[in-house]
Amino acid sequence: MIRKLFFILFTCCLCSCSNFKADGANDFTLNLVHTNDLHSHLLPFDNTHDCAPDSDCLGGFARIITFLQQERSSNSLILDAGDRFTGTFFYTLTKSKYLLPLFEEMPYDAVTLGNHEFDDNLSETISFFQKWSVPVVVANLKISETEELFPLVRPSIILEKEGHKIGVIGVLTPQTDILNNPNISVTPVFEAVSKEIDFLKEQGISIIIVLSHIGLDADKKLAKECPEIDVIVGGHSHSLLNNDLGTLADGPYPVEINRGKTLIVTSGMGGQYVGRLQVTFDAKGHVIKYQGNTVPMSKKIPNNPRGLELIEKAEDQLDPVLTEPIAILENSFNFTPGKNYCDKDCPIGKYLTHMLHSAYPSIDGVLLNSGSIRKGLPAGKIFYQNLVDVLPFDDEAVLVQLTGKQIKEFIEHGIADYKTDMKTNALLQTSGIDYDFSPEDKEIKNITIKGNALDLDKEYTVLTSSYIAKGGDKYPKVAYKKTNFSIHELLRKQMNLTQLYMD
Repeated sequence: MIRKLFFILFTCCLCSCSNFKADGANDFTLNLVHTNDLHSHLLPFDNTHDCAPDSDCLGGFARIITFLQQERSSNSLILDAGDRFTGTFFYTLTKSKYLLPLFEEMPYDAVTLGNHEFDDNLSETISFFQKWSVPVVVANLKISETEELFPLVRPSIILEKEGHKIGVIGVLTPQTDILNNPNISVTPVFEAVSKEIDFLKEQGISIIIVLSHIGLDADKKLAKECPEIDVIVGGHSHSLLNNDLGTLADGPYPVEINRGKTLIVTSGMGGQYVGRLQVTFDAKGHVIKYQGNTVPMSKKIPNNPRGLELIEKAEDQLDPVLTEPIAILENSFNFTPGKNYCDKDCPIGKYLTHMLHSAYPSIDGVLLNSGSIRKGLPAGKIFYQNLVDVLPFDDEAVLVQLTGKQIKEFIEHGIADYKTDMKTNALLQTSGIDYDFSPEDKEIKNITIKGNALDLDKEYTVLTSSYIAKGGDKYPKVAYKKTNFSIHELLRKQMNLTQLYMD
């Protein structure tokens, strides 16, 4: 009897082990490689100035092409989470002309759109994606069938790797400005993603990846609302997740939601890092283990020869414009000390607004959103290239009439989403207008105009960008008067004049 019982127990153990091995045999490991917010950073860069050829600066499209091509395999999925346009002089001066051939060298399986893909006329976006034969997924973009963009975008795509089908859903930030086109609109994120998840499940798809351009905080919320998502590949907030950088990173790689059942990955901005996540799914499409990190695009990664050739061609074409000298600075002007962006105390923000104010000394002040400032200025000789890199958005300089009450409301809007140690695009950099505020309760104190207390009923003349006047960063739209100068032109003129006075 004992022998018989032992035999039964032994047989059951064998069956159990056999089932475990069978489940293991059906496991699938995906090599997920991803980029986001490349912002036309064709060359390596740091967060303040340009880089010498032999420097330790990170990034550069020639390195990224090498890395992505090396990572391509039968079980790899290579994705991009949007914002290829706008960010450096390459796009500002020539739009997507030099971007397209470089992206054609990158072996993406699918991409989503970022809000900056709509910075210029819609024909620029359409032309780019008509020529670039890559699947574009955005579930929350409603497009009329009469629009040329309609056939270029789909809500999701089913990709197959080593016999395993993977559903990839795209999603775009609802704050995207679609150039006032009534035939194109951005719909709520959760409803669009939920609908697409249901559709994919009906097709028998159990592995679901969301390619997201909504920002890390919104990604975390989406993961909690849609636990069926396995991985979110994120963008938009420029968040760098990394396991080696400590407090310099915005979190660990990956971020775990739903007790590790949903993973969020994102790799900063400008291609300085590329994400690589090895994630294993069981036969039911559930995440069972994972490892990975964001990989620095350092000079250890060789430049792709074709990529380097294309970049050098672009530089040669633009060199006459870019090497126009503007001024010589005795000191550098960078971001807020210890940060890679403009916070409430920002030397480059103060310098730029002061230069703009010097063009119209009789006006009351200058307002410039922090998100428009993408780099610092080095000490020494300054070229037009430096200026365009600092302010890659070619906005008009405009004059607006604002009451004191409106100025207070603008300042309040600028700090509404402020968080310590996090970039706030709407935060205002100012000249002539000074204010203090408490980050904890968002209380504004001591608003002054040219040293005098703000009068809520008085009307003031302020210089700002057409972006803000037209409602960018959700500012109230206001009537404006054109100055006939772009922000770039006005700064170039004033920096040049300042240099002449110094000489």
